[in-house]
Parts: sequence; structure tokens; C-alpha cells
Amino acid sequence: MAVFALGDRSRAPTFIRQLRMHQDDLSQVHDIEVEMNLIFENRVAVARSRVGNSDHNQAPVVSRILALRCFRLCVWLLGVYLCMPISLSAETMVMQITRQYLNFPIGREAKMRVFQISVDGKLKREFPAQLAEGSIDYWIFIDVSEFQGQKITLSGSATQLALDRMYQSSKIEGERSLYKEPNRPQFHFTVKRGWSNDVNGPIFYKGQYHLFWQSFPFGVTWDTGFMYWGHAVSKDLVHWRELPPALMVDKLGAAWSGSSLVDRNNDAGWGKDALVLVYTAFDRFSHKQVQCIAYSTDNGVTFTRFAGNPVLDSNSEANTNDTRDPKVFWYEPTKRWVMVLFEKDGMSFYNSTDLKSWTWQSHFKGLHECPDFFELPVDGDASHRKWVLHGGSSTYYIGSFDGSTFTAESPALRYAEGRNAKGDDLLYAAQSFADMPDGRRAQIAWGRITEPGMPFNQMMLFPTEFRLATTPDGIRLLATPIQEIERLQSRKYAWSSLTAADANQRLDHIPPGPLHVKIQVSLVRDDELTIRYLGTALVSLQFSDLDNGHGTVEILIDKCVAEIFVDGGRQYIVREIPATTNARGLEFEAKRPGSIFNTLDVYKMSSTWKTN
Repeated sequence: MAVFALGDRSRAPTFIRQLRMHQDDLSQVHDIEVEMNLIFENRVAVARSRVGNSDHNQAPVVSRILALRCFRLCVWLLGVYLCMPISLSAETMVMQITRQYLNFPIGREAKMRVFQISVDGKLKREFPAQLAEGSIDYWIFIDVSEFQGQKITLSGSATQLALDRMYQSSKIEGERSLYKEPNRPQFHFTVKRGWSNDVNGPIFYKGQYHLFWQSFPFGVTWDTGFMYWGHAVSKDLVHWRELPPALMVDKLGAAWSGSSLVDRNNDAGWGKDALVLVYTAFDRFSHKQVQCIAYSTDNGVTFTRFAGNPVLDSNSEANTNDTRDPKVFWYEPTKRWVMVLFEKDGMSFYNSTDLKSWTWQSHFKGLHECPDFFELPVDGDASHRKWVLHGGSSTYYIGSFDGSTFTAESPALRYAEGRNAKGDDLLYAAQSFADMPDGRRAQIAWGRITEPGMPFNQMMLFPTEFRLATTPDGIRLLATPIQEIERLQSRKYAWSSLTAADANQRLDHIPPGPLHVKIQVSLVRDDELTIRYLGTALVSLQFSDLDNGHGTVEILIDKCVAEIFVDGGRQYIVREIPATTNARGLEFEAKRPGSIFNTLDVYKMSSTWKTN
């Protein structure tokens, strides 16, 4: 057990953290003590029944039994607490940092415990990990280049043997198989190691695209109290290079979701064209959520947190701790910055002139988490524009905006469908890229899909382009794959005027693998077309689903996931492809003769990682 003097405040926080780490173990000790108490009380009752009800006979016996009880309990507890250091004591490792990475062995069944990195007695990082005490399931890595040439102390609740298996290296463990793992998607973005979820602040900035996301790099099971902002860059939206985290945990807590912007007029005072991140800080102890800022003056390589954080604390006003996920953008008509913030039961709107002081404007009920908010022309008509507001899921509203208040002009609509094995929306926490150079509204979403047996977890869905179009049901938001997908196409197979049986004969020669499929189909009345991959039904289309039976289908197939776009995005479906021994690739089934594939184009897809 750790011991410290009450006046030693420098050690008190560490002791408190250790108590939190061990609270489950201590509660087990308490439960056993209670059980022993019940046993001893039962023995006292038995003794009393044997000596009768005489006070003269009962008192000495009861005293001796109670004394024996105390003695045995003390001996047992002494043994327990003497043994506890074997599993609960905080071990340390001191090392001189000479390499970029520290590789950690992880056990999927190991208990999550908190570790600290200190330099000269000052805590620099704190993170949880399932450090393998027995067999190693996979490895994670921590970039320790900022400590180059310094001596660090790594401490945590682990055996010295487990700590000794960690090692420094200029490469991450498993680098040779990186991006080649058997269940790694090949043209959907995934992280090198650990967990990823919400997309955060994607933006085009100074010649390249920046993608940020909620990152837990310490394992495939996440802990929301230790979230980072992951960071990757790309020149073309399809080939990505993962960088060190943009934001880590600080004194205000974990860096939760948010957005990014370019301060073109130096409103905040950090320099013209500074890249600014606006995010929620989450305190894992109090669960308080406040809005903060970080900025970069070196083209997005590193980020500095604003010394005056938080810039917005609305917990009291909103009467909730649920105040998170700021979406911030410049609104030119009023010359103000606008923040859309999830609060309690919907989206609140705030204004600012300097990004540091915010004033509440209005609240829109009915959406949950991770707002995205943008304006689009209807049917490409620049004089007819509407605003789109959506939350974490694909539910959205179309309406108008005056810089302070969003007014919905549609009911709640959805632009995507599909649920995972747990019943959750597969598409979640999508965000659109700010400052696209060609004016497109491209968006990328978190795909809530688990890749079995991998040292990473979850993925990003393929980027889509949004447009507003008039349909028989009214104005709708449509999503289609971005045109840059053509950069990943390799071998092409093309046929025309095929029946479903004819198509299946051709497809028999194309093995399962990453594919991009384009179909123009004509269905006879009352027919139904089902498209399968590895035995999983991706979509079933009836004559009535298409325009008089005529329509288009576009399918993206990758490891563990398929995305289906019907009639230019009027229907956008995400499917999880479970692990299977089924060797059947893409196949079609039509119930009636006469339906025709007017054209069928199949592209084998190259890996998004090969140019990294």
C-alpha cells in the first residue's frame, strides 16, 4: 500500500489515483470481511445455544469467542494486505528516452489500469491500458519523441515483469504488417492502433485536407475520460497519412469532439490565418463539459491551448452537464462567428466576434450530439439556398438561418440507413469539410463497425458529397461518393444487357475483395432484385422503389463494410459485413425473368495506404 504524510500535497494526487485504480480490489476485500462477520456471528449464536440462557455461563464463552473472532480476523486481514502489493502496488520503470516510440503489450482480458509518465517528478501524461500480464494479444505504441534525451519515470499498477516487456524503438511493433492485416479495410480510413470514433473538424487548409477524430490510442476498448484528437492529412481525400495526436488530455480533461476553422482576420489574436480547433473538455471526475480552444501557427503541425480556456461554460445556464461538440463557422452577413452546441435536448446557437467570448442566441430542440450545419443550393441554383442541420445520426432538418436562429421548414428527415449488430446507427458523428477549395460540401462519418481480431477498432465511412435536390417527396439531402474515388480504381470489368443469371456467371470470375460497383438496371413490374456479398444481403430493390423500374445502384465493398447508393443518393445504405467462411462474392437474385442490367461495371480497388 502507498503511504504518504497528510501534509505532502505533491504525493496526495498520486495516492488518490492509486486508490481509484484499486477501488474494485478493495471492495472485494470488504465483501469478504462482511462474509467472515456473518460466519463469526453464526458461531456466537451456536455457542449461546449450547451453554443455555444463563448469564453466568454465557458471558465467558461469548467473550472468548469474540476474542477469537477478532484474532482470526486480524490475522486474515494481515495476510490479505501483505499479499496485496503483489497485484496492486504501483511499480515504476525509469528509462532514458532515445527512440521515438514506446511499445506496450496488450491483453484483451487484462484489467484496464492507469499509468503515468513523469519527468523530474512532474506528471506529463496519464493514460489507461490493458497491459498484458500473461499472453500478448496485440501491441500499442506511444510517441515519446517530446521526451527525447530526457529520463522518464513510468509508473502504474502492474507487475515488474509486465512493465519490463515494454520497450523503446524507432518503429512500432507490428509495422511490417501495418495496413495489411486480414480484417483491415483497404479504402476506408482506419487508425494504426487503438479506438477511433467521432469525426472532428475536417478542413482544407493550406494545400491539404486535415482529418481529426476522437482517438483512444491505448487499446480497442475506449475510455471516454482519456480521449485525444487524432490527426491525419491528405492531398486528395483518399490517401491519408496519420500524424501524432493534435490534442491530448490536459488539466481540464479529455479533448472531446468539436470543429476547426481558419481565423482569416486574426479575430482571436493568434495571427492571420491561424488554424483553430474548438472542442469540449471533459472532466472524468466531475463529468463537467466546457468549450475550449487550441490554435496552430505552424500550418497545423502543433497546437497550443488557449491560456484562458474554457471560453464557454454553460452548464449552469443549460442546467445540465451535457454541453458538448461545438460546431463553429464564420457567418458573413452579420460578421460574427457562430457556434452550434449540443445542450441537453437539442442545439443551441451562440455568437462571438473574437472566438473567446460567446453570447447565447437561440435553441433548437430535437437533435442529439455532434451538430453539423451548412448551406447548400437547391438543384444547383445559387439563388435558391437552404440550410441543413443534423446531429450525431443521419437525422436532419432543412430550413433557414439568420445568423442567430435556425427555423426548420421540413419535418425530421434521414439521409442514411443501416444498423450494426448492436442495433446502433452504423453512420454516426459525421462532419463536413470546411473551406473546400471547389465549393463542394464533402462529409465523412464514423462507421460504427468492429473489425474482429484487429489491433484497431472502428472506421471512417467513405467521404460523400452532399447536394440538395427536389424529389417527388420534396427537397431532400442526397449523398454520393466523392469523385476522387476514381483514383483508387484499378482493373475494370464492364458488361451490358445482362440478366441476373448472366451477371452471376461473369461475377464468378471476380474473387471477393475491395470493389466499386456501378449498375444501371431495369426491373419488370412486380420484380425484386436482391444484391448479396459473401452471403449477406446488401439491398433489395422492387419495381416501385425505382422510377418506373429504371434506376442506378452504386456499391462500395470493403473489409467488414458495404455502402450502397440508390438513384444518386436518394437511398444511402450502410451495411456491416460479418466475418464468414462464405466464399461467394458479389451475386444477384431476381424473382422474375425479363429484368435487365443495362450496364454493369465492376472495379477492383487499390489500397488507400500504398502511397503512404
